[in-house]
Amino acid sequence: MCNLKVDIKVQRDSFALELNECLTAQVTGVFGPSGSGKSTLLNAIAGLQKPQSGFISLNGRVITDTAANRICPPHKRKIGYVFQESRLFPHLNVRKNLLFGVKLKSGYGRGINFDDVVNVLDISQLLDKNINECSGGEQQRIAIGRALLTEPGLLLLDEPFSAVDYQLRKQILLYIKQISQNWQIPMLVVSHDLSDLLILTQSLLVLKEGKVEGNGVFHDLVVKESCFDLIHRSGLLNVFRMNVSRFMKNSNLVTLKSYTHNFFIQALSQSLPAGKGVDDEVQVLVKPDDIAVSLKPVTGISIRNQIKGVIEDMFEKDGYSLCMVNSGEKILVEITEASRQKMNLLPGQTVYCFFKSVSVKIF
Repeated sequence: MCNLKVDIKVQRDSFALELNECLTAQVTGVFGPSGSGKSTLLNAIAGLQKPQSGFISLNGRVITDTAANRICPPHKRKIGYVFQESRLFPHLNVRKNLLFGVKLKSGYGRGINFDDVVNVLDISQLLDKNINECSGGEQQRIAIGRALLTEPGLLLLDEPFSAVDYQLRKQILLYIKQISQNWQIPMLVVSHDLSDLLILTQSLLVLKEGKVEGNGVFHDLVVKESCFDLIHRSGLLNVFRMNVSRFMKNSNLVTLKSYTHNFFIQALSQSLPAGKGVDDEVQVLVKPDDIAVSLKPVTGISIRNQIKGVIEDMFEKDGYSLCMVNSGEKILVEITEASRQKMNLLPGQTVYCFFKSVSVKIF
């Protein structure tokens, strides 16, 4: 768990970042449009940007206190930083770039060793290569590895997916998830792509024009009017942590089960990542606008996923209606306001969420 307290004001020309927040999630996604202050926040936490005023502490240790003129140098903050561009040393090969991180070990004692990092990030074949012989995605993994080998108390990742294509982004997301699970390193991950963040975490800090629009769990923020436009514009997504329950070989389907609730989804078998088998963990993605709502179950229909739940919250704007349906897992459904009015949907009602197996993506 993270224990990061940030109460700062950073002024840069006509832009000001002001926030007073406590971040306690294992992974927090920092989300907002360009120019909202995401990178400025990370730079202030890392000690690369001095606030005009404020206080920052990490795990009870004060690293910035402008009132006491106490500013911990960046290299003593025990924070790893992965920038948008890899910032690797071009005159060193991959192995030596990684070993530079070992020299800067923070003393957190997380038991992170060189071989483990190389294996988790799948970069053993790159160790003797020069940096300029590595692709953009490979360089980003090397930069993450170097930061990990410092054994940081906090890992900051600033747009780590922006310089790579979709397939590489997907791979890097999986590496970051594995890092979080293996070593329990608290992370702040900046991205302007909400779907990337939701695959990593449900905990979001939403920024706009240097101000905090929301800090909390995605399902709570999405029905807040202050966050709606930002979140809706980026593309909404349901992300469920599930495991493979069974293969239905005769129908080319797979059944997936929630880790925490009696909640099942059927999807196409070929949508499973290669090598996944029964009991393996997967992330299941379903877009809210791929989900229909009914007041009762329907027979004689091809849609295989019909999930019963209760409307917990609703939000309407610009002809859209967002319904938060609690089925054990929370399901975000997007329908038109006209449909909501016609069905007279209200919080507390029991409904059925319908979506096709082909609309289920598995990560």
